[in-house]
Amino acid sequence: MKRTLLIVCCALFALLWNGGSDSAAQPADGPLNLPPVRTASLDNGLRIFYIRDELPQVTVVVSYGFGTLYEKRDTAGIAELIAKTISLGGSRAYPGSALHETIDSMGGRLSIESSYEKTVISIKVLERFKEKAFAIAADLALRPNLGPPYLDNAKSLVADSIRRKYDDPAQIAFDRAKAIIFDGEGYGSMPDAEQVEAYTPAQVLETWKGYAAAGGAMIGIASSLGFDEALRLCRKHFSAMPAGGGAPYAADRGKVLERVRARSNTIFFYPKDIPQSTIVLGTVAPAIGYRGAPALEIMNDVLGGGSFTARLMTEIRVKRGLAYAVQSILRLRRETGVFLAFALVENSTAGEVLGLLKGNIQKMAREKISGGEIAWARNAISNSFIFQFETPMNILSNYMFIAYNNLPEDYFSGYLARIGGVSEAEVLAEARALFDAGLVTVVVGNASVLGDLKRAGDVVILK
Repeated sequence: MKRTLLIVCCALFALLWNGGSDSAAQPADGPLNLPPVRTASLDNGLRIFYIRDELPQVTVVVSYGFGTLYEKRDTAGIAELIAKTISLGGSRAYPGSALHETIDSMGGRLSIESSYEKTVISIKVLERFKEKAFAIAADLALRPNLGPPYLDNAKSLVADSIRRKYDDPAQIAFDRAKAIIFDGEGYGSMPDAEQVEAYTPAQVLETWKGYAAAGGAMIGIASSLGFDEALRLCRKHFSAMPAGGGAPYAADRGKVLERVRARSNTIFFYPKDIPQSTIVLGTVAPAIGYRGAPALEIMNDVLGGGSFTARLMTEIRVKRGLAYAVQSILRLRRETGVFLAFALVENSTAGEVLGLLKGNIQKMAREKISGGEIAWARNAISNSFIFQFETPMNILSNYMFIAYNNLPEDYFSGYLARIGGVSEAEVLAEARALFDAGLVTVVVGNASVLGDLKRAGDVVILK
């Protein structure tokens, strides 16, 4: 298997490195000319973002600054629970199945979801249903049904989802690594099924009211409607949203770094009777507005975030055929970020691959990388950048992203210049700063890997 995998990987590597045209290795250039996004604010502080779409449709997005990163230990899982409850329960005027029947009767689309930093209600219908679309979105936002029986049904679904996560070794490894790095809060929020099932209607309602206010919300509209008409509909339906809100989530990077440093010589092992092991190494990363973010993006692309040319892929999979999958991930968000590197390997090679992962990451922080690697990463990032703006809704979402993260208005228009200006010295300096405290290590696998892990460091068994 390893020999076959190595042959396939080498062939793909050669194709990617030599088979493309010269233009594939050249960065995108010229100004980024995007369709205009118009903005406004209601008297209650609610921010409105509008972009014209030539299709005869209306997409209304209500986005709240509330998600997993806002959770503490005693509220873990509550963001997903709230989103699921609203999806099942609807609102006062459109309760339960009546909500979905109304959307279906218009041939529309409804989505209510939570993520790390947002809870989003999205409705898309034909233009002629504009009044109803705004009315439904506002009723869901202002008068959601968050009590029984919808809450009880949502608890069951979310709890089942949490239990199913323990069938996925990779999910276990990622969740445990983040929980150790962030001490079980924010990025490390790790609810258990029993905790979710114990939430009361009063707890859920109180949490939602704490964030469902105009100061922490935004409305996005992509439509063939004119801006004035879209603004009229927002005033009509959303002016009743209470003012206030918009509090940031807590993120003390200094304390997190201390925790990572204290645990960097420990290997956390989660036993699971499976033929493969999942290895995850991680640490806290800066926030999205950090001045060194472009250098960190290039560093991650060189290390493991890019194609078959990335170091981790080359050293672990292409040259040695030791991993089914290997990659590094860098996520920078409003108040904090996270770096994770992972590999899916045979149990018999877990110790060897763990050493290769750590060695290549440490090398990034010790040795100046080549200009050729930086150029390749810079070009790859620059050439793919435009695909973040493929649709009017993509463009609208990116402008809302700027507003939520308090980034400068020219964040996207100046992005390529910032990536293009990154030097070799900057990449090395940012890698050193990122990995200075060491890395938290989590391995999920069966007991056969323990011998190799104990030779690599102190092992703590996770329950």
